[in-house]
Amino acid sequence: MRVEQEYIKRSKSVPKGAAFSVGVTDDSMWSYLKPGENMYVSRDCALQDGDVGLFFVGNDLVCRQYAEDSEGTIYLFAANRSRRELDITVPPSSGVTVACLGKVILPKNPPLPGEM
Repeated sequence: MRVEQEYIKRSKSVPKGAAFSVGVTDDSMWSYLKPGENMYVSRDCALQDGDVGLFFVGNDLVCRQYAEDSEGTIYLFAANRSRRELDITVPPSSGVTVACLGKVILPKNPPLPGEM
């Protein structure tokens, strides 16, 4: 994978605590994040259930809503429930690596599925 980066001067529109931004390319997090927008990410990976994060899952970079159960299974939900086929479930025994790159800065978190 090739990642291009460009350093830009921080403007007043950048949320406090943002370490970097990434362009949104799909509608999995619609209406919280729209294709073509930039999402701002802090380096905080101490996520709570319901937080939105930026993750490497295996070899894929995804933005999803995080939850984890008491057995260690990680759930990464698409906030756009019409795209629930993009949800990712990673049981601890799967051998799949999930790495958090940071917490996406949003005015408020979407409700977790089942809380709507």
